[in-house]
Amino acid sequence: MVGRKKRVRIILFKNRLYRSELTPSHIDLIKWIGAKEIRTLPNVNGIICTLPEDISDEKIVSTGGVAAVEENFKIRLVPWAPAKFKPFMYEEEQLIPWGVHSIGSHVCWPETRGQGVKVAVIDSGIDGSHPNLGNNLKGGINLVDPGASYYDDNGHGTHVAGTIAAANIGKGIIGVAPEAELYAVKVLDQWGEGTILNAINAIDWCLKRGINVANMSFGTDKYSSALEEAVRVARRRGLLIVAAAGNDGGPNTVDYPSVFEEALSVAAVDSRGKLASFSSSGPEVDMLAPGSDIVSTYRWGSYVRLSGSSMATAHVTGAAALLKAKYPDEHVDQLHRRLLSGAQKVKGSGNHFIGAGIIRVDLSLKSFPGA
Repeated sequence: MVGRKKRVRIILFKNRLYRSELTPSHIDLIKWIGAKEIRTLPNVNGIICTLPEDISDEKIVSTGGVAAVEENFKIRLVPWAPAKFKPFMYEEEQLIPWGVHSIGSHVCWPETRGQGVKVAVIDSGIDGSHPNLGNNLKGGINLVDPGASYYDDNGHGTHVAGTIAAANIGKGIIGVAPEAELYAVKVLDQWGEGTILNAINAIDWCLKRGINVANMSFGTDKYSSALEEAVRVARRRGLLIVAAAGNDGGPNTVDYPSVFEEALSVAAVDSRGKLASFSSSGPEVDMLAPGSDIVSTYRWGSYVRLSGSSMATAHVTGAAALLKAKYPDEHVDQLHRRLLSGAQKVKGSGNHFIGAGIIRVDLSLKSFPGA
């Protein structure tokens, strides 16, 4: 019927693909269900396709060869809290933002500045024309509009990138890991929206290019087997994914993918070291980081103050880059433990929903988390 909406589905198989290709048994199943417009997703052992209206998801699962069938859900920016949103220019002596200073980044700089570590900002893109970012931005991809620029038409990704790795150029700001290599992986459009497929493809892109740490400051309240499998595969292959807990406020409100065990989940604190009122929390949270009133890079060479667990996540991603540069041979699990090992407990919290505590990368640098 003309105008009928396509039923797009992600299908995960039980039987493994062979060298990233469909096997005869997969092909037989695809023919039986009438799937069209098929694209393989090797890193999650599945496909994305369109299906006829008369084949239900339940019927596909009942074939026995399928592990899961799901929609290509929407993902979104973890909503920011732009209470003081007003971009400004800053040409004075270089500023170390309060969050970068409070986690002990500057103490680490004589030993490590994140040099040689590849960091992906899986977000809305990065404005590479910004003076504090251009030298550190080494490449990227646009997965929203393949072939187009990964330029940031939203601003969120540029802000996150600045906290992670704004370069020391004598003006503007300086990030946690000022010599880390940035890669812009654009999965969100100008309105801050994308899809699960974008996120899966982003992880695959990172794995193929040897990215060490990936920052994910987006989320969804819907569980996705495909996204969980992608995060699980990433961890197994040595990619540390740092994910924002969310800005829904209160306990038991952590978003996906931050919920997943293989992601490092980050919630936000304010300048007093207290859990930020807007921040999500829950048993899935691994640690806390500064997320209130964070000044960082923005579009058009400007700067802006934003609040959110996205901002907190960027601090931890930058810290991971510092530690990876200092200890390049440590496994991703060791890197995860080292990040947690220096965390400081929140006084008087009595709360098991905030993980190990507030990150202190200077203490993690000297800790011995074990093999």
